Amino acid sequence: MADNENQSRHYPVKENMRWQRIEWRIQHAGFALLLLIVLAGAAGLFSKGWLSNQSVTSPDSRLSVDYERFGRRESNMDMTLRLKQLRGDSYQLQLSGPQLDNIQLQTLQPQPDEAWSTGDSLMLRWHRRADQQEATVWIGTQPQDFGRYRVTVTLDDASSVRFSQFVYP
Repeated sequence: MADNENQSRHYPVKENMRWQRIEWRIQHAGFALLLLIVLAGAAGLFSKGWLSNQSVTSPDSRLSVDYERFGRRESNMDMTLRLKQLRGDSYQLQLSGPQLDNIQLQTLQPQPDEAWSTGDSLMLRWHRRADQQEATVWIGTQPQDFGRYRVTVTLDDASSVRFSQFVYP
């Protein structure tokens, strides 16, 4: 039996310590990689979490959208739209993007008074109360395919924000 544990030996089992040390390094690297993947997932790199949560505001600050930057195919993704300085008898939101056909609307609160689609856009209109200056709209979506989704949200054909979401398979 060998006196030194770090030397190769032939008895009772043939061991090549050079290859054993290489295997240990690979195991440690694999453990570190798996730990990083788990931490990235917990932080939101693959779906919900602080790395995924994003907010964008229009230049005139009338429209802001809180959304999830990362999601998974057929999983719910939430958006919160905050509307300010409302004027006129009604206010209107337009959601547009080339991949809008691949997104299923799960929830929409409050329900619009009117809704219609034109091309690659969804139009939503609400009647405004006389004293109403602000509104919040909650939208729950479910992407049906993976890839990058580019979305534009426009308030009253004036205030606009653009953002993209990445959906994993």
